Amino acid sequence: MKKNMLTVLLCMILMVIFSSCSEDTEPYTSVLGEVDPPPVAVAAQVAPPAQAEEQPLIEHLIITQRDMPLVLQPPRARYTSEKELTEYPTLEIEPNIFFETNAAIRSTILAESGILYFGNEYNEFYALDVNTSQVLWTFSTDEAVQTRPVLENGKIIFNAGNSLYILDAVTGEEIHIIRYPSNYDIRMSHDSTAFNDSHVAVSDGIAYFVALNGNFVAVDILSGEIAWTIETSTRRLVVSGVKYYDGKLFYVLSPGILFAVDIQTRQVLFETHIGGMPFNPMTIYDGRIYIGGRNRKFYCIDASTGEVIWRSHSQDTMTWFSGGSVIIGNNVFATTSDEDAIIAFDKGTGEFQRIYSILSFGYTPPLRHGNNVVVASTNIRAAMIGNRVSPERSIPRSYVMAIDTEHHTKLWIAPLDDTVLSPPTIYQDVLYFGSDSGVIYSIDLLLR
Repeated sequence: MKKNMLTVLLCMILMVIFSSCSEDTEPYTSVLGEVDPPPVAVAAQVAPPAQAEEQPLIEHLIITQRDMPLVLQPPRARYTSEKELTEYPTLEIEPNIFFETNAAIRSTILAESGILYFGNEYNEFYALDVNTSQVLWTFSTDEAVQTRPVLENGKIIFNAGNSLYILDAVTGEEIHIIRYPSNYDIRMSHDSTAFNDSHVAVSDGIAYFVALNGNFVAVDILSGEIAWTIETSTRRLVVSGVKYYDGKLFYVLSPGILFAVDIQTRQVLFETHIGGMPFNPMTIYDGRIYIGGRNRKFYCIDASTGEVIWRSHSQDTMTWFSGGSVIIGNNVFATTSDEDAIIAFDKGTGEFQRIYSILSFGYTPPLRHGNNVVVASTNIRAAMIGNRVSPERSIPRSYVMAIDTEHHTKLWIAPLDDTVLSPPTIYQDVLYFGSDSGVIYSIDLLLR
């Protein structure tokens, strides 16, 4: 009997010792009431992971959610409860059919020197005369083209999947095709979470893009050779495109990590953990980066240090900043998807200004035309293959509209029985955008 009692007592002592030595597993909860990663010192070096082969190639500044001061107190109600635009326009217009292809168009249309450049989902890349809509040339690619082309010294440069294409802008002849040897070929659009690939950036004769495995690739445009790469320790998709600004390249990986790379030293300067899968393109203006994601937050980040200047926050769990933003005056206008709206924040302080209904999901960047915002929205459910929705909710329906930001009214609206996931572009006061029916539409903005 005494032996049994001693055994029980010994077990109890061991349990107490084990409990006191165990690590605290409670998650860190930020001031926003959300679970964030454990705190990481702002200037700390990256701790090596367990496996040596996964160690980061270089040490750099890491900023996590814990390190971000919440400058702006979050509103306690969803944005649509305040200052919503309720006045709708009387002017309803019908866009012109500028050109038709045989496949969906989801790439950005580049308009330069009287030519429209774009790609489609049938692996075709086009050059059109902007005055006559005649085809100047076409080029066959390995994959669907969903990116934004760049014109550089008489060359058209764009990426599709793991390949970079460099073509003669006048003739369409192949100059170089660089196929990066990535072991990963799943595109973001395959799982219906985004509809445009990461796009290329060009500076000083080098084209920069990110392969589908998350590796950063620099290509010499003249020779077509890979100049250098930065490998990621884990396979992550780039969801924001590559952006060049002030000697640095910026891109965002799918978990919501913003990277800054110095193009001279070829080193990562900082990574800012913002979370929320921000697959929309970032806007860089006056040394600040503006970007949002699926975590209900919109960020203003210092482009030199990676520190968050301000971040907004919606209590509505369905506020997804999905389409990008544009700066007009003192405000930044950011499109949302599930709130079917474009939201204006003070670009300096992040203070919420006003919300404008855009009638459907905003998945493409807004544009500036004078003091007006031009924006497209679309019924995204109609574009999601295999999504189980009711028939009436799967009907393609899109809206293109212009909003007067001074008087807070819609100037005109163009409804379409089509899906618009091609980011619009403006050239000589004419708006161009593609659609899933394979049509490029045009709207003369001076006549509105």
